[in-house]
Amino acid sequence: MPVSYLIDQNQRLVVSRLSGTVTEPEVHEHNRTLRTDPDFNPDYRQLVDCTGVTEILLSTPTINAVSHDQYFAPGTRRAFIATSDVAFGLARMFALSAEGSGQTIEVFRERRVAEEWLGI
Repeated sequence: MPVSYLIDQNQRLVVSRLSGTVTEPEVHEHNRTLRTDPDFNPDYRQLVDCTGVTEILLSTPTINAVSHDQYFAPGTRRAFIATSDVAFGLARMFALSAEGSGQTIEVFRERRVAEEWLGI
């Protein structure tokens, strides 16, 4: 599955993984499923692992729309890990757009640095 997640209640953490070719319907389905998961807590931190992504088929309007449709509490730390330049750039675009909704999102190239920033 190109987009999946795991909720770790002990660490108060959501780990989302994107891999292969990521499409708009998959991103929308991930967000819908996560926000309605009974174990989801909007105050949990999030780690989004984009290191397995080979292709991203998301339009700029979709990235902007998804970045404004937030279900994490404002100020909650969320970290994206992206090793490819394309994934890094799109994650930064998402993060900058989401800042207007009070989101705290940083994009990293290294997992260790992202985990340190999240406090895990």
